[in-house]
Amino acid sequence: MVTNHHLTAVQGEGTAPAGPLDLTLMTKLCSGGGCPTVYRTSRNTYVVQGYTVTAENAGLDLPAGEQLVEIPAELFEAAVKGEA
Repeated sequence: MVTNHHLTAVQGEGTAPAGPLDLTLMTKLCSGGGCPTVYRTSRNTYVVQGYTVTAENAGLDLPAGEQLVEIPAELFEAAVKGEA
């Protein structure tokens, strides 16, 4: 079953374009509740729900508006294969 979610993005320096963003569930590893998830957007992009990783812990310097998110390898592999 595919679930659509509506999200409104706020535009600012270093952020995604403003306006409505419809999310379609691609795959997740749990049957309910909050867990790492991959969504396809109405902008032909992807949104990943996962565990926040600080730029400092990753040894990176990120531009404003960007964040690092860690997801299990099996979730990414399932998303690439198009498994729900």
